[in-house]
Amino acid sequence: MHRRQILKILVASGVISVPGFLLAQNSKPAQITIIYDAFGKPSDLGRGWGYAALIEYGGKRILFDTGGQYKVFAENVKKLKINLKKLDFVVLSHRHGDHTSGLQFVLEQNPKVQFYAPTEPGSFGNPINGASPLGKLISRKVDDVPHDLHYFDGKYEDKYKVDSAWPTANITLIDKPTEIMPGFYLFKTISENKGTMELNELSLAIKTPKGLAVIVGCSHPGIEKILAVASEIDPKIYTLAGGLHLVDVSDQQITQIVSNFKNKWGIERVAAGHCSGEFAQAEFSRSYGDKHDHSGVGEIILLPK
Repeated sequence: MHRRQILKILVASGVISVPGFLLAQNSKPAQITIIYDAFGKPSDLGRGWGYAALIEYGGKRILFDTGGQYKVFAENVKKLKINLKKLDFVVLSHRHGDHTSGLQFVLEQNPKVQFYAPTEPGSFGNPINGASPLGKLISRKVDDVPHDLHYFDGKYEDKYKVDSAWPTANITLIDKPTEIMPGFYLFKTISENKGTMELNELSLAIKTPKGLAVIVGCSHPGIEKILAVASEIDPKIYTLAGGLHLVDVSDQQITQIVSNFKNKWGIERVAAGHCSGEFAQAEFSRSYGDKHDHSGVGEIILLPK
């Protein structure tokens, strides 16, 4: 019998009052705990370049990314007393090592946990489609080439299998906005920016009473591109947490983006992390004041219930 059903029976029998029932219902954590990042208040937690966070909301526990160093991630998980055996699912925002290096530790603790990652040819076990640009290059047969230099002996296929770097991981690939659980959405965007061209990235959106809580990994496609897709799920975005990839953007552009957060997107709170950059942090503090949630390693960011 579920906990909620037991509480209802206790209310009906008079063992607990209705206020007590409501209190019990509202006692579930609604927060984001930063497990891995390169900054934060003085503590015994390790720091490193990358990102990882535990999201607890509506009775669900979601790990978002796994940091950039196996050992630092594992030690921080232990110091924060986070039980990785009790996870509803894990989000891998994208293929970069500063977001996936602790994945093996997750598997050691919870080998059957469900992972979600973005579809991307050749990444996370996603095959290369023969009709894709790369697939067409592989399948281009040139008659003059010596026979032993033909790919696959000249017998080309519709798909070319590429194994995941974590062959035992239960990874489901996400290509379009998907409601994974009631109120929990995953959606993909694709980078068109120099250096990460065609990189696919997955973001998480959670419906709260005040609007969406959006969690991002590195925002390689561009944070406003991500917000545009999130706003199709719900036009009201309450808060945003994670790496905004503003560290290599001009100060003038950052100032405009921060202004857009408030005036275009109507975002009420921000918890900028990882690759957001120090100038962006200063601009968010100036613009948002105490609604700029400091999100260094070990911080807990509260979400509306």
